[in-house]
Amino acid sequence: MPVRYDVIELKADVTAEGWIVDKPVITRSGIFKYHDSTGKVIREYRPDDEVFDNNSLNSLRAIPITDGHKGILNIDSNLDGIIVGNVMSPGEKLDENNVVADIVIHNVKKIGNKRELSLGYVCKIDETPGEHNGQPYDVVQRNIKYNHLAVVHKGRAGNARIRLDSEDRSSFPTESDMVDVTLGKVRFDNGLEYAAANEVVVKFKEMLEEIVSLKTRADKADAQVDVVKAALVAAEKDKENAVKLANSSARSRVKLEDKAQQLSLKFDSDATDRSIKEQIIKKLGNDLDFTNRSDDYVDSAYDITIANVDAKNSKTADQKTKTTTKQDTTSSGGESNDARARMIARIRGEKEAA
Repeated sequence: MPVRYDVIELKADVTAEGWIVDKPVITRSGIFKYHDSTGKVIREYRPDDEVFDNNSLNSLRAIPITDGHKGILNIDSNLDGIIVGNVMSPGEKLDENNVVADIVIHNVKKIGNKRELSLGYVCKIDETPGEHNGQPYDVVQRNIKYNHLAVVHKGRAGNARIRLDSEDRSSFPTESDMVDVTLGKVRFDNGLEYAAANEVVVKFKEMLEEIVSLKTRADKADAQVDVVKAALVAAEKDKENAVKLANSSARSRVKLEDKAQQLSLKFDSDATDRSIKEQIIKKLGNDLDFTNRSDDYVDSAYDITIANVDAKNSKTADQKTKTTTKQDTTSSGGESNDARARMIARIRGEKEAA
C-alpha cells in the first residue's frame, strides 16, 4: 500500500517533569499534494468519509511519535533514538475538516525546535480523478491506516502543530536537529536511479538480496542436476559396455567349446577358457609348457595355433579341389571322343563294335 506523510502546529502544556502534553489537530480532509519517484506532483483527495471513518480514527491510538519520519515502523524496526512520545487516544473529529488526538512527548530535547506534526500512514489508492470544492484531484485515498506521528520542521496538513508559545519554545534545551525525511535511491538494472523513501530503499535491497540468494540456490540445484545427469549417462555407457563385453565373451566361449568338441576333447562345464585352450593347443601338436605363463601368453599361443591349422586346412582343401576338377575334365573328354567315333561309323554304314 502507498505510504503517506502529513503534517499539523500545537499549543501544548508542559508538565512538571518537562513532558509536552497536547490535543492538537493532527490531520484533516481535503486535497494533499505528493510527489512520485520522478518528481511529478500528484494531487490526492482525502474524503471526509475516509478521514472520519471509525477504523481509521481508531488506528491513531498508541502509535509512536517519532523525531522525523523513519519509514513505516513495526516490531522489527530499530526504534533506538527514534521514538519521542506516543499518541494516547483515538482520533476525534474536531470540526468540518480536522482530526485531533491526545499526545505526549517525553524526549523534548530530541525534537529541538521542530513544532509541526506529520502523520505516516498507509492507504489504498483509487485512481479515479475528480474535483472537490472546485479543485481538481488525480486520485483518492481509501482505507487510511496510521502508523506513526512525526515531529518535523514543516508539515503538510498546514494546521497540525504543537501549540507552544514563544516562551515555552525556549524553556528547554535542544539537541541538533535531524533531517526530517531523507530520500534514498534505488538503482535498476537499466542504470536508472529513482528517489524513494527509506523503507522503499530497504525493501528494494532486501528483494535484491533475496534474488541473489535464490539465484545462488538455483545455480547449486542446476549443478546437482547436471552431476546426476552425467552420472546417469556414464552408468548407461558402463551398462552398454558390460552387455557388449558379456555378449562378446559368450560368443567366444561358444566358439571355443565348438572347437574343443570338433577335436573330441572332454571338459567340465565350469572349465576355464584357459584350460580349454591349453588342451586344444596340445591336441593340435604344440606340446608347450604353460607353467607360470600368463593368460596373454596362452591366448597368443592359441590364436597362432588355430591360425596355422586353418591355413593348412585351407591349402589342403585347395589341392583337393584342383585334383577333382582335373579328373572330371579328363573323364568328360574321353566320353566325348567315343561318342564322335560312333557317330562317324554310323554315317559310313559301319557296324558298331560289340
